[in-house]
Amino acid sequence: MLAALAHSGSSTRRALSHAARMSVLVRADGSPASLLSRLPRVIFTDCDGTLLGPDHRLSRRSRAALRALADAGVRVVPATGRARSGAWTEHVLTEPALRNGCPGIYLNGCSAFDESGGEATVALEPAAARAAVAFGAARRELATTVVYVGGEALVDVDDELTAKLAAVGDSPLRRVPSLAAALEADAVASAAAKVLLLCADDEATAAELRAAVAPAIAGRGAELTRALSWCLEVKPAGVCKATAAAALLRAWGLEPADALALGDGENDVSLLRLCGASVAMGNGCSHAKEAALFLAPSNADDGFAAAIEALVLGHARMPQK
Repeated sequence: MLAALAHSGSSTRRALSHAARMSVLVRADGSPASLLSRLPRVIFTDCDGTLLGPDHRLSRRSRAALRALADAGVRVVPATGRARSGAWTEHVLTEPALRNGCPGIYLNGCSAFDESGGEATVALEPAAARAAVAFGAARRELATTVVYVGGEALVDVDDELTAKLAAVGDSPLRRVPSLAAALEADAVASAAAKVLLLCADDEATAAELRAAVAPAIAGRGAELTRALSWCLEVKPAGVCKATAAAALLRAWGLEPADALALGDGENDVSLLRLCGASVAMGNGCSHAKEAALFLAPSNADDGFAAAIEALVLGHARMPQK
Protein backbone atom coordinates (compact mmCIF):
# COMPACT_ATOMS: atom_id res chain seq x y z
CA MET A 1 0.00 0.00 0.00
CA LEU A 2 2.86 2.34 0.77
CA ALA A 3 5.37 0.75 -1.59
CA ALA A 4 5.67 3.96 -3.61
CA LEU A 5 7.07 5.67 -0.56
CA ALA A 6 9.12 2.83 0.90
CA HIS A 7 12.85 3.43 0.73
CA SER A 8 14.98 0.95 -1.14
CA GLY A 9 18.27 -0.84 -0.59
CA SER A 10 19.24 -2.99 2.37
CA SER A 11 16.52 -1.44 4.56
CA THR A 12 13.61 -2.21 2.18
CA ARG A 13 12.27 -5.05 4.30
CA ARG A 14 12.24 -2.88 7.43
CA ALA A 15 10.60 0.00 5.55
CA LEU A 16 7.83 -2.21 4.17
CA SER A 17 7.24 -3.74 7.59
CA HIS A 18 6.94 -0.27 9.07
CA ALA A 19 4.63 0.82 6.22
CA ALA A 20 2.34 -2.16 6.74
CA ARG A 21 2.13 -1.46 10.45
CA MET A 22 1.33 2.21 9.93
CA SER A 23 -1.05 1.86 6.98
CA VAL A 24 -4.10 1.17 9.14
CA LEU A 25 -3.64 4.60 10.65
CA VAL A 26 -3.55 6.30 7.27
CA ARG A 27 -6.72 5.23 5.46
CA ALA A 28 -9.65 3.84 7.37
CA ASP A 29 -11.57 3.49 4.05
CA GLY A 30 -8.76 1.60 2.33
CA SER A 31 -8.19 4.30 -0.30
CA PRO A 32 -4.70 4.40 -1.85
CA ALA A 33 -2.02 5.93 0.33
CA SER A 34 -0.44 7.47 -2.79
CA LEU A 35 -2.62 10.56 -2.32
CA LEU A 36 -3.78 12.32 0.82
CA SER A 37 -7.53 12.70 1.26
CA ARG A 38 -7.21 16.47 0.85
CA LEU A 39 -4.66 19.02 -0.20
CA PRO A 40 -2.59 20.14 2.81
CA ARG A 41 -2.87 23.84 3.59
CA VAL A 42 0.69 23.96 4.94
CA ILE A 43 3.80 21.85 4.43
CA PHE A 44 6.53 22.06 7.06
CA THR A 45 9.79 20.67 5.75
CA ASP A 46 13.14 20.09 7.32
CA CYS A 47 16.09 21.15 5.16
CA ASP A 48 19.30 19.13 5.68
CA GLY A 49 18.65 15.45 5.10
CA THR A 50 15.15 16.12 3.77
CA LEU A 51 14.54 18.97 1.33
CA LEU A 52 18.26 19.20 0.51
CA GLY A 53 20.42 16.46 -0.93
CA PRO A 54 23.63 15.09 0.61
CA ASP A 55 25.41 18.08 -0.94
CA HIS A 56 23.12 20.36 1.12
CA ARG A 57 21.61 21.81 -2.03
CA LEU A 58 18.26 21.60 -3.83
CA SER A 59 18.05 19.09 -6.67
CA ARG A 60 16.32 19.91 -9.93
CA ARG A 61 13.47 17.57 -9.04
CA SER A 62 12.97 19.15 -5.61
CA ARG A 63 12.91 22.61 -7.19
CA ALA A 64 10.24 21.39 -9.59
CA ALA A 65 8.19 20.00 -6.69
CA LEU A 66 8.46 23.30 -4.81
CA ARG A 67 7.33 25.25 -7.86
CA ALA A 68 4.39 22.92 -8.36
CA LEU A 69 3.39 23.48 -4.73
CA ALA A 70 3.59 27.23 -5.24
CA ASP A 71 1.38 26.93 -8.33
CA ALA A 72 -1.11 24.86 -6.31
CA GLY A 73 -1.24 27.55 -3.61
CA VAL A 74 0.22 25.36 -0.85
CA ARG A 75 2.15 27.24 1.80
CA VAL A 76 5.63 25.71 2.29
CA VAL A 77 7.46 26.52 5.52
CA PRO A 78 11.11 25.62 6.08
CA ALA A 79 11.57 24.10 9.54
CA THR A 80 15.28 23.71 10.19
CA GLY A 81 18.03 23.76 12.76
CA ARG A 82 19.83 26.35 10.64
CA ALA A 83 19.62 30.08 11.22
CA ARG A 84 17.94 32.32 8.66
CA SER A 85 21.29 33.64 7.53
CA GLY A 86 24.33 32.37 5.70
CA ALA A 87 25.15 31.32 2.16
CA TRP A 88 22.53 28.55 2.12
CA THR A 89 19.69 31.08 1.93
CA GLU A 90 20.83 32.25 -1.50
CA HIS A 91 20.18 28.92 -3.20
CA VAL A 92 17.30 27.62 -1.06
CA LEU A 93 15.10 30.36 0.39
CA THR A 94 15.05 32.23 -2.91
CA GLU A 95 12.71 29.57 -4.30
CA PRO A 96 9.29 31.29 -4.77
CA ALA A 97 7.49 28.65 -2.69
CA LEU A 98 9.74 29.43 0.29
CA ARG A 99 9.09 33.19 0.16
CA ASN A 100 12.59 34.16 1.27
CA GLY A 101 12.09 32.09 4.40
CA CYS A 102 9.10 34.06 5.69
CA PRO A 103 7.30 32.30 7.23
CA GLY A 104 9.94 29.96 8.51
CA ILE A 105 11.14 28.04 11.57
CA TYR A 106 14.84 28.19 12.37
CA LEU A 107 17.29 27.09 15.06
CA ASN A 108 14.97 24.18 15.88
CA GLY A 109 12.16 26.50 16.92
CA CYS A 110 14.22 29.12 18.74
CA SER A 111 13.62 31.54 15.87
CA ALA A 112 10.39 31.83 13.87
CA PHE A 113 9.52 34.37 11.20
CA ASP A 114 6.02 35.31 10.06
CA GLU A 115 5.04 36.44 6.56
CA SER A 116 5.94 40.06 7.25
CA GLY A 117 9.44 39.18 8.44
CA GLY A 118 8.67 39.61 12.13
CA GLU A 119 10.76 37.31 14.29
CA ALA A 120 9.87 35.57 17.55
CA THR A 121 12.87 34.22 19.45
CA VAL A 122 13.60 32.02 22.43
CA ALA A 123 17.07 31.82 23.99
CA LEU A 124 18.89 29.46 26.30
CA GLU A 125 19.13 30.30 29.95
CA PRO A 126 22.52 32.06 30.31
CA ALA A 127 23.58 29.46 32.87
CA ALA A 128 22.94 26.69 30.35
CA ALA A 129 24.85 28.47 27.59
CA ARG A 130 27.82 29.07 29.88
CA ALA A 131 27.76 25.49 31.16
CA ALA A 132 27.75 24.08 27.64
CA VAL A 133 30.64 26.32 26.62
CA ALA A 134 32.60 25.37 29.76
CA PHE A 135 32.04 21.71 28.94
CA GLY A 136 33.29 22.23 25.40
CA ALA A 137 36.41 24.02 26.61
CA ALA A 138 37.19 21.18 29.00
CA ARG A 139 36.56 18.44 26.41
CA ARG A 140 38.11 19.83 23.25
CA GLU A 141 39.32 16.35 22.36
CA LEU A 142 35.68 15.27 22.11
CA ALA A 143 33.89 18.27 20.62
CA THR A 144 34.24 21.69 19.02
CA THR A 145 31.85 24.31 20.37
CA VAL A 146 29.77 26.81 18.38
CA VAL A 147 27.42 29.38 19.93
CA TYR A 148 24.54 30.81 17.89
CA VAL A 149 23.84 34.45 18.69
CA GLY A 150 21.56 36.39 16.40
CA GLY A 151 22.48 35.63 12.82
CA GLU A 152 26.03 34.57 13.65
CA ALA A 153 27.77 31.43 14.87
CA LEU A 154 30.61 32.23 17.27
CA VAL A 155 33.68 29.99 17.38
CA ASP A 156 37.04 30.28 19.11
CA VAL A 157 38.91 27.66 17.10
CA ASP A 158 39.44 26.85 13.44
CA ASP A 159 39.54 23.12 12.80
CA GLU A 160 38.18 20.46 10.46
CA LEU A 161 34.79 20.52 12.15
CA THR A 162 34.29 24.28 11.89
CA ALA A 163 35.42 24.05 8.27
CA LYS A 164 32.82 21.33 7.71
CA LEU A 165 30.13 23.54 9.24
CA ALA A 166 31.19 26.47 7.08
CA ALA A 167 31.01 24.29 3.96
CA VAL A 168 27.37 23.54 4.73
CA GLY A 169 26.70 27.27 4.33
CA ASP A 170 25.07 27.76 7.72
CA SER A 171 25.27 31.01 9.69
CA PRO A 172 28.38 33.13 9.07
CA LEU A 173 31.11 31.95 11.45
CA ARG A 174 32.73 34.69 13.54
CA ARG A 175 35.97 33.93 15.31
CA VAL A 176 36.27 35.29 18.86
CA PRO A 177 39.27 34.96 21.19
CA SER A 178 37.27 32.94 23.73
CA LEU A 179 33.67 31.76 23.81
CA ALA A 180 33.72 31.75 27.60
CA ALA A 181 34.90 35.35 27.64
CA ALA A 182 32.27 36.33 25.07
CA LEU A 183 29.54 34.83 27.24
CA GLU A 184 30.70 36.79 30.27
CA ALA A 185 28.72 39.65 28.79
CA ASP A 186 25.12 39.20 29.90
CA ALA A 187 23.83 40.66 26.63
CA VAL A 188 25.60 37.93 24.68
CA ALA A 189 24.79 35.09 27.07
CA SER A 190 21.10 36.00 27.18
CA ALA A 191 20.89 36.06 23.36
CA ALA A 192 22.45 32.64 22.77
CA ALA A 193 19.78 30.53 21.06
CA LYS A 194 21.71 27.27 21.08
CA VAL A 195 25.14 25.77 21.57
CA LEU A 196 26.31 23.34 18.93
CA LEU A 197 28.82 20.65 19.82
CA LEU A 198 30.54 19.26 16.72
CA CYS A 199 32.07 15.80 16.91
CA ALA A 200 33.41 12.96 14.82
CA ASP A 201 30.82 11.42 12.52
CA ASP A 202 30.33 8.08 14.23
CA GLU A 203 27.67 6.77 16.60
CA ALA A 204 30.08 5.80 19.37
CA THR A 205 31.50 9.31 19.63
CA ALA A 206 28.04 10.87 19.47
CA ALA A 207 26.83 8.62 22.28
CA GLU A 208 29.89 9.38 24.38
CA LEU A 209 29.42 13.11 23.85
CA ARG A 210 25.75 12.99 24.76
CA ALA A 211 26.38 11.05 27.94
CA ALA A 212 29.16 13.42 28.95
CA VAL A 213 27.40 16.73 28.34
CA ALA A 214 23.99 15.79 29.82
CA PRO A 215 25.11 16.20 33.46
CA ALA A 216 26.74 19.53 32.67
CA ILE A 217 23.45 21.12 31.56
CA ALA A 218 21.12 19.25 33.93
CA GLY A 219 18.79 21.53 35.89
CA ARG A 220 19.61 24.56 33.74
CA GLY A 221 16.49 24.66 31.55
CA ALA A 222 18.15 23.02 28.56
CA GLU A 223 17.91 19.78 26.63
CA LEU A 224 19.77 17.98 23.87
CA THR A 225 18.78 17.17 20.31
CA ARG A 226 20.50 16.04 17.17
CA ALA A 227 19.95 17.11 13.57
CA LEU A 228 23.07 15.88 11.80
CA SER A 229 25.10 12.85 12.80
CA TRP A 230 28.12 15.01 13.73
CA CYS A 231 26.20 17.74 15.60
CA LEU A 232 24.73 17.66 19.11
CA GLU A 233 22.69 20.70 20.11
CA VAL A 234 22.02 22.25 23.49
CA LYS A 235 18.73 24.13 23.21
CA PRO A 236 16.04 25.58 25.50
CA ALA A 237 13.95 22.85 27.13
CA GLY A 238 10.48 22.50 25.64
CA VAL A 239 11.29 24.54 22.54
CA CYS A 240 11.21 22.65 19.26
CA LYS A 241 9.99 22.77 15.69
CA ALA A 242 6.54 21.61 16.80
CA THR A 243 6.04 24.45 19.27
CA ALA A 244 6.93 26.99 16.58
CA ALA A 245 4.76 25.22 13.98
CA ALA A 246 1.78 25.09 16.35
CA ALA A 247 2.10 28.84 17.00
CA LEU A 248 2.10 29.56 13.25
CA LEU A 249 -0.92 27.32 12.69
CA ARG A 250 -2.84 29.07 15.45
CA ALA A 251 -2.01 32.46 13.94
CA TRP A 252 -3.40 31.29 10.60
CA GLY A 253 -6.53 29.76 12.13
CA LEU A 254 -5.47 26.28 11.07
CA GLU A 255 -5.25 22.92 12.82
CA PRO A 256 -2.41 20.38 12.80
CA ALA A 257 -4.68 18.24 10.61
CA ASP A 258 -4.23 20.87 7.89
CA ALA A 259 -0.47 20.31 7.78
CA LEU A 260 2.01 17.86 6.31
CA ALA A 261 5.50 17.51 7.83
CA LEU A 262 8.65 16.03 6.31
CA GLY A 263 11.86 15.29 8.22
CA ASP A 264 14.67 12.88 8.91
CA GLY A 265 16.24 13.65 12.28
CA GLU A 266 15.70 13.44 15.99
CA ASN A 267 14.93 17.16 15.94
CA ASP A 268 12.02 16.49 13.54
CA VAL A 269 10.18 13.94 15.68
CA SER A 270 7.96 16.45 17.49
CA LEU A 271 6.94 18.04 14.19
CA LEU A 272 6.21 14.69 12.56
CA ARG A 273 3.99 13.80 15.50
CA LEU A 274 2.19 17.15 15.47
CA CYS A 275 0.99 17.25 11.89
CA GLY A 276 -1.94 15.35 10.45
CA ALA A 277 0.28 13.73 7.83
CA SER A 278 3.99 13.10 8.08
CA VAL A 279 6.85 11.67 6.02
CA ALA A 280 10.26 10.43 7.15
CA MET A 281 13.13 10.14 4.72
CA GLY A 282 14.76 6.79 4.00
CA ASN A 283 18.02 8.20 5.37
CA GLY A 284 16.28 9.28 8.56
CA CYS A 285 16.93 8.09 12.08
CA SER A 286 14.83 5.36 13.62
CA HIS A 287 12.97 7.84 15.86
CA ALA A 288 11.82 9.88 12.85
CA LYS A 289 10.68 6.77 10.99
CA GLU A 290 8.70 5.57 13.99
CA ALA A 291 7.00 8.97 14.31
CA ALA A 292 5.98 9.30 10.65
CA LEU A 293 2.97 7.92 8.81
CA PHE A 294 4.86 7.50 5.54
CA LEU A 295 8.36 6.52 4.53
CA ALA A 296 10.04 8.13 1.50
CA PRO A 297 13.23 7.36 -0.41
CA SER A 298 16.42 8.92 0.94
CA ASN A 299 17.35 12.51 0.29
CA ALA A 300 20.02 11.18 -2.09
CA ASP A 301 17.15 9.72 -4.14
CA ASP A 302 14.96 12.84 -4.08
CA GLY A 303 12.79 11.59 -1.24
CA PHE A 304 11.24 15.01 -0.68
CA ALA A 305 10.11 15.31 -4.29
CA ALA A 306 8.97 11.67 -4.41
CA ALA A 307 6.78 12.17 -1.34
CA ILE A 308 5.29 15.44 -2.60
CA GLU A 309 4.57 13.96 -6.02
CA ALA A 310 2.93 10.85 -4.57
CA LEU A 311 1.01 12.39 -1.68
CA VAL A 312 0.17 15.95 -2.72
CA LEU A 313 0.57 16.99 -6.32
CA GLY A 314 -2.16 14.73 -7.65
CA HIS A 315 -4.63 17.14 -6.06
CA ALA A 316 -3.51 19.89 -8.44
CA ARG A 317 -4.75 17.74 -11.35
CA MET A 318 -8.06 16.86 -9.68
CA PRO A 319 -11.17 19.04 -9.51
CA GLN A 320 -11.49 20.60 -6.06
CA LYS A 321 -14.79 20.53 -4.19
